Amino acid sequence: MKKVNYTLALAAAGASIVLISWIGGQPADDKHKGEVDLADFNTTVKPSNDFYEYVNGGWMKNNPIPASEARWGSFNIANDTDVTRVHNILNAAVADKNKAAGSIPQKVGDFYAEALDSNKLNKDGIAPVKAELDKINNVKDSKTMWGEVTHLMKLGSRTMFSFGVGQDDKISTKEVSRFEQGGLLLPGKEYYTDTTARMRMIRKKFVEYQTAIFQQIGETPDAAKKDAESNLALETEMASGAMTLTETRNVHATYNKMTFEELKKMTPDIDWAVFLDTLGLKNIDTVIVGQTKFMQSINALSKSHSIDEWKNHMRIHLMASGAVRYSLSDTLTAINFAFWSKTMTGTKVMKPRWKRSVEATNAAMGELVGQLYVAKYFSPETKERVHKMVVNMIEAYKERITNVTWMSPETKKIAIGKLDKITLKLCYPDKWRDYSTLQIKGDAYVSDAFRVSLYRFNYNLNKLGKPVDRSEWGMSPQTVNAYYEPTLNEICFPAGILQFPFFDANRDDAMNYGGIGVVIGHELTHGFDDQGCQYDGDGNMRKWWTDADSVHYFSKLGLVIKQFDGFVVDSVHVKGALTIGENTADLGGLTIAYAALKKELKTNPEPVVDGFTAEQRFFIGFAQVWRQNVRPAYSRQAVNTDPHAPGRFRVLGPLANMNEFYTAFSVKQGDAMYRPDSLRAVIW
Repeated sequence: MKKVNYTLALAAAGASIVLISWIGGQPADDKHKGEVDLADFNTTVKPSNDFYEYVNGGWMKNNPIPASEARWGSFNIANDTDVTRVHNILNAAVADKNKAAGSIPQKVGDFYAEALDSNKLNKDGIAPVKAELDKINNVKDSKTMWGEVTHLMKLGSRTMFSFGVGQDDKISTKEVSRFEQGGLLLPGKEYYTDTTARMRMIRKKFVEYQTAIFQQIGETPDAAKKDAESNLALETEMASGAMTLTETRNVHATYNKMTFEELKKMTPDIDWAVFLDTLGLKNIDTVIVGQTKFMQSINALSKSHSIDEWKNHMRIHLMASGAVRYSLSDTLTAINFAFWSKTMTGTKVMKPRWKRSVEATNAAMGELVGQLYVAKYFSPETKERVHKMVVNMIEAYKERITNVTWMSPETKKIAIGKLDKITLKLCYPDKWRDYSTLQIKGDAYVSDAFRVSLYRFNYNLNKLGKPVDRSEWGMSPQTVNAYYEPTLNEICFPAGILQFPFFDANRDDAMNYGGIGVVIGHELTHGFDDQGCQYDGDGNMRKWWTDADSVHYFSKLGLVIKQFDGFVVDSVHVKGALTIGENTADLGGLTIAYAALKKELKTNPEPVVDGFTAEQRFFIGFAQVWRQNVRPAYSRQAVNTDPHAPGRFRVLGPLANMNEFYTAFSVKQGDAMYRPDSLRAVIW
């Protein structure tokens, strides 16, 4: 249970359009060798007025969102390539008649096969979860209630609150118990408290969704509606004690370290003895509580609400958990899709079963699938080239830090030392995760999904009291994403992201630095964003900036917050404070990647291609990464819950701050993207 993990994007899976033969290799259609495809542009728009539309307007017009998607863009297309690859791998595993029990092909193949078996799923219906529902129904008092709440946590349900094991932010070598707010099915506090028409509509649909689920597990329509309304009221009370997503960005506010005895005194009505016994723990010493107010609220609500109300809460959380939501009959899957996808994100139709099954298997056993993926699709030469780019980016970052005038020498020295200590995780793990304790029995899809949840929970719990394993990866190698982890001071670039438009071995440096180079710089900059800057090179949260440097830096971030507050999506303003970490990383990544490219061009100059200089192609490559079409419902949800700004503003926002962009595309006063010098956020 990690405290903070900064990802490049929340990339959704997509429908198949583009296939690439192998990562970093020659694309199947031989299209992306470095030239600019003007068919993707909208040349009726001046680049100095709307660079996003200029570069991507043609592509957006010609690539409507597939009915099964909430959005469609570069991440989706790249992810779809990987889904197709994993599909091939899983089909081969299913077809392998000689696979040994407990082998990788047996585990992933059997899980995938039962996810595909709609006949069995529809025949079984609710039966595979009846035993778990019976356990909830048998709750009769406080003791059995807390036993069942804890049991459901092991199955992946965040009922009441969330518990796990993760690094101590201030002692990064130590794994500790962590308690965070949970128990809210809707995406955030605002979904329960905001009185806008859309939020009221979502709460109405939420009641309808819960009513349908309660009926499926045997309740009458009247009883089901009553229980649904009761749970909404309960979760609304829970939400009143929760932090907003923006508030959780304060790493000091969410670091409340205490002894377990102090936690017990703070929450005397939680049966901690039953909690420990259900987990198989004798004792816990130090704990970190993310939200003390929320835990105190849960303590009070556990007594002020009846056992029956909490049983309703547990039932719906079980049925909405990741292990169950899409693991039962077509009827239940359709009910879930209607709310979680159609209402919340505007998605029109469900993905085909094979694709949903591939994604579920990938999510359940990422590194098992990853071992097969790397063996089949990965090019070792790509790892070498990307490693070189990362090293170049780090050196460029050091130079930029050295040359900034607003940072003191003592802070610069520690910042450069942090870059020297950063761990690079590229393409795939050197040591694979041990799945030997995970059994996939093939008896029922949801039963094996529960086994996966139990495996994950126990894997995490087993870390308690042991040294931090710094070799562990937070993403599988086939993931189209990247991340920075401050408590480990590491960046991770899985193999899955090393494809067009992020990276192409046949493409020139200008486009690659604008693509994967900016991604690399983005993750490096997370080490210095509003949260990452509070962790040192060893991953410990401590004050290492001078007071003057900190004040100066956060004033710069304040300007970025103000800029993004001004962007509007469907009449809703972007939340600059929520997205500040990602916006800072985008600006830093763009700045550092450009600096690294300029160093490269000194020794390896590149000619004008298709009428564009290398500097111009860099910015074009950057803008291509964030091209996407988005459904309005998804867009409105993302503005409320996603720490990443919408793709359009991830391009327009940082570019309007960057002097080099003004030079490359002759941006002048009067152009829509022009900002006066005093309003440009120049950090690195």
